[in-house]
Amino acid sequence: MNKKRILIVVNYFWPYVSGVSEYAREIAASLSKYHDVTVLTGKHKPSLPDHEVFEGYTLIRAEPLLFLDKGYISPHFVRLFRQLASQSDIVNLHLPMLESGLLSLLTSRPLLVTYQCDMAIVGSVLNRLAVICVRLSMRLALRRARAVVVLSEEYAMSSPIVKKCHDKLKEIAPPNRFESEIIGGQEYNRNDNLVCGFVGRFVLEKGIETIIEAACFLKNEPVEFWLAGDYEDVAGGSVFARIKSDIELLGGKVRLLGRLSNEELISFYREIDVLLLPSTNRFEAFGMVQMEAMTFGATVVTSDMPGVRETVRKTKIGQLCKAGSGRSLSEAIIRAREERLSISREQVRDAVRREFGNEKFTDAYLALINQLGTV
Repeated sequence: MNKKRILIVVNYFWPYVSGVSEYAREIAASLSKYHDVTVLTGKHKPSLPDHEVFEGYTLIRAEPLLFLDKGYISPHFVRLFRQLASQSDIVNLHLPMLESGLLSLLTSRPLLVTYQCDMAIVGSVLNRLAVICVRLSMRLALRRARAVVVLSEEYAMSSPIVKKCHDKLKEIAPPNRFESEIIGGQEYNRNDNLVCGFVGRFVLEKGIETIIEAACFLKNEPVEFWLAGDYEDVAGGSVFARIKSDIELLGGKVRLLGRLSNEELISFYREIDVLLLPSTNRFEAFGMVQMEAMTFGATVVTSDMPGVRETVRKTKIGQLCKAGSGRSLSEAIIRAREERLSISREQVRDAVRREFGNEKFTDAYLALINQLGTV
């Protein structure tokens, strides 16, 4: 295999944590074992270094000029891209990205686009206009791409933006960063409270408000809710202020855990019975945390939406609920409580390992890189 210089471009990256950033991070770590990899991203915190070597690849951060909701404007980002792309053999853009159309015009290198998710047209008039601009930019990048990776073919074919590229689509499901962990821990506790966990940023599309609504419906049931993730330092703003009073009224039924380290997250996954991912719109295209939780034997309850339901459909374990409905989520949680009576954590772990695997993820990207490098 000839070593290639690969430039991965993504708006947000470690230590910022989201599905998009973690997927890009796994690509960088996997490919850096075989190729020279550079990641270009934005400096979402002023204290972060401009340049560092991380996990075997080079990480370069551009200075944002100003932040706009979930994104930012950065002429420095564009300048760095032109320089780095000219030194690369293959460019991998991670969408959604406002600059993607412009960047696609600024390079003649083979362009691989990883289409992470649609941007939902929600919020204020300004936000809606911004999303329309991003969509137009992405359409240009998709047209110029040699290949387009999607997390789920079902999600892609339901997207008004990416389905037009069906002739160059390649489905590569997200990796599982905990796949190699030594799996153990307790079996389901049949008699005590059902522990329902959530992991993610406290943003609208994750369905946090739906979880709190479901908790109200289940206030007299032996069910508790553990919520892990950033609820303050969130791009685009957190919904925590809107649910804080409801959480206080529910007392000890809802526990706020904050952002967890990987070691804390492993303990969390081992202790919960059910992972909740009641996503509300197309910002959620898969939900990597479902695979992670199932690696430790938790079942899942997730929204019946394209992409998000892939894990339940493929493993045939877990429950689906109507997006945005606390009543539907509460009913799915009760079904999940019944489901665990007939299934073990080991069966859940076996199912997710059978359907998803990091070796498949790495091999698929290496094959694409090799294909693009010989065109």
